[in-house]
Amino acid sequence: MKKMILLLVALLLVFPSMNVDAKKKKKKAKYKVTKVTNGGSITGKAVFAGGAKKDETVTLTSEQSLCGDTLPAEKYLVNGKGEIKNVVVYLDGIKKGKALPKDKALVDNVMCVFVPHVSLGYKGNKIDIINSDPVFHNVHSYIKGKTIYNLGLPDPGSKVTKKMKKTGVMEVKCDSHPWMLGFVFISQHPYTALTNEKGEFTISDIPAGSYKVKAWHEGLGEISLGKVDVAAGKEAMVKAEFK
Repeated sequence: MKKMILLLVALLLVFPSMNVDAKKKKKKAKYKVTKVTNGGSITGKAVFAGGAKKDETVTLTSEQSLCGDTLPAEKYLVNGKGEIKNVVVYLDGIKKGKALPKDKALVDNVMCVFVPHVSLGYKGNKIDIINSDPVFHNVHSYIKGKTIYNLGLPDPGSKVTKKMKKTGVMEVKCDSHPWMLGFVFISQHPYTALTNEKGEFTISDIPAGSYKVKAWHEGLGEISLGKVDVAAGKEAMVKAEFK
């Protein structure tokens, strides 16, 4: 009996320490910057399988004298060929590669909308949040429902600069104007791209290897593009098709 008690005590001492070690290892799994020579690229296009898709319209409940009665939501910027603007395409889980861009991210309040509507940001970098309107804006941003920033911008030219400490899709709202909505996709690595008005994107300087690729859109959701093989100095083609 005494031996069994000692064995149980020993197990209790060992397993918690193993769990702590596992958590430490998970926490240390950060993106590593390395020199990339003769990197490859992934290029392609984001399309909507149903062809052209009509954008939505938002109705203003205030500031009509400044901004009008209605505004385009900019949610579905899909042209007649089904090509989608503002899709974020990214490598999922890449561990090492080129350095992060040093540019700041931006959220500006312009004529009662957020400009840009969708943008890219990188963990550790800074973001400028600006009010270019002659009215009060309260910019309130969230990641997975948790507040990241809650900022009052009372005057034209008001500006607050913050560090981006979290990763994920940051939803940007205005507590003063409920129709306003924007997004900043914050990544811990630089292998992300935002599609243009023709749905085109390119992710460059990728170390040779096989990578999981995903695409996210605010209204059409997130899809997997599968694994893409990238050869040194070569271009791999993919298609992000939303349905």
